Amino acid sequence: MPKESTFTAVCSRLAHIPFALKGERPFAPPKKALILKPCCVSQVMLTTPLLTALSQQYPDTRFDWAISDWARPAIIGNPRLTELISTSKGGLDGLSWRDLSTLAKRLQREAYDTVFTPSRSTILSLLAWMAHIPQRVGLQVDGRGFAHTHTVVPADEVMQEAAVYLSLAAASEVSDDLIATARMEFYPPDSARTAVTKRLIDDVDWLGQKKLFIIHPGGGRNPIRTNRNKQWPLERFVRLINGLDKKYNAQFLLVGDSDDKPLVHKINGLTSVPTADWSGRMDLGEIGALSEVADLYIGHDTGPTHVATAVDCPVLTIFGPSDPRISQPYTMHTDRLSVLAQEKRDYIPFIWDETVSVEAALRAVSNLLSPVTPKTG
Repeated sequence: MPKESTFTAVCSRLAHIPFALKGERPFAPPKKALILKPCCVSQVMLTTPLLTALSQQYPDTRFDWAISDWARPAIIGNPRLTELISTSKGGLDGLSWRDLSTLAKRLQREAYDTVFTPSRSTILSLLAWMAHIPQRVGLQVDGRGFAHTHTVVPADEVMQEAAVYLSLAAASEVSDDLIATARMEFYPPDSARTAVTKRLIDDVDWLGQKKLFIIHPGGGRNPIRTNRNKQWPLERFVRLINGLDKKYNAQFLLVGDSDDKPLVHKINGLTSVPTADWSGRMDLGEIGALSEVADLYIGHDTGPTHVATAVDCPVLTIFGPSDPRISQPYTMHTDRLSVLAQEKRDYIPFIWDETVSVEAALRAVSNLLSPVTPKTG
């Protein structure tokens, strides 16, 4: 299946003409609606405020979500959803035209009256049309939303992705109050809470007697692209953990997926304080459950960071080549989120400079956790 390209964008502009000639109809309140956002975890998490606002405005509407197997854990327990429809293992770029047609027929059988497509995507716009969903609400950027019946052009001053996606709610007659209070949501399954509780007791003998700090030093990989440049330098994590150990009476847990194990192992071997290596041992639901009871989470611009923010854990997130104005976690509790960002992101190839220092990270943690609990002994 062809990927998005300049050629695709030009074709999209031309394809939009017959749809535009039909004019835009008034929005009709949905009865059975679909969120079409397959990938990836961070972007799916940033779409959950849209689902929240829509479901609150239209409480009698059934909402389903078409999502990749990779991103499915981000919403698998969301009570606002009735069914999750698998689109692929990862993104849609790997699908053939036959696969896309099969998926469109699958969606058509569900007889949705409305689809919301919070993506700048020719492919997803085409898929919604092929599924014969009569009311198609989506972003129109550079012609990529050519088949939408209700096009939304984001305002130039709106950069944060969740706010961009919420513009679909505004176009769907959702009240300003609901849009203003919508936030990311994540619901860890009870089985994940049980597993995390047992592991905290069995592995580190933690019963809440000291602060619990989660460190996620890896990430930067999804089915669409891999960008390990997102990872703050290893030696800074080591110095940060050592600095935090001097100030807080904390239990440190290092987490990440199986690909992060070598990185976590190196950090674990260099710190002056014992840390528990839980890399490769936790799924997304368990990271969410762990974040519910933790005092602090530190990570990058990755899906687990958005999950930790969604469950109201105090979060320090460190941005390198990506722009926090666009993709930082979306929360109403801004006092529980601290964002540090590399000042210059246009190095080719990208390199970390000295702007996101260990000292800056220590100050950010202090602000998040004030007042400080002194370390004893």
